[in-house]
Amino acid sequence: MKKLRLPALIILITALTSCEKDDGGFTQVKGIESLIYQMIKAYREDNGHTGPFVHQFIMVREAQVYSYKMANGVEPLGTGGLTGHWSTIHEKIGGYNDQSIVLSSTSGNEDEIFTQILQLPGAEEKFLDDLTQCGVGVEADTAGTNFITILLMKVD
Repeated sequence: MKKLRLPALIILITALTSCEKDDGGFTQVKGIESLIYQMIKAYREDNGHTGPFVHQFIMVREAQVYSYKMANGVEPLGTGGLTGHWSTIHEKIGGYNDQSIVLSSTSGNEDEIFTQILQLPGAEEKFLDDLTQCGVGVEADTAGTNFITILLMKVD
């Protein structure tokens, strides 16, 4: 029994101290967010962009927060309130070539939402720009309207 105490103590100490640098909580990616990201990635690949393009959890969190703000009337629909969110992202992971897309949709179907996104002015060009990171956030208001935020940028 004594032999098991020391390894168990070491594991416990390691587990407790390994989380000290984590200044944020866990980011849970919703299914619809993941599906929209996968559609963006597939769209890029279908158009010859086969380099790295990841669904970045820090960007997902900031996109989710911004979508939540729009869904709850804190921010109007638009990209005007994203400056602070971009600052948070750049502090944590750097990056440049910031691109953003926002949309409200009464649809809960990712295919319909993606079609609506592609109809927005400049969306196709943004998806095909020189980018490596993506964050998709989706939040619904009380009436069931989805507010979608897509953040895109490049990190070398």
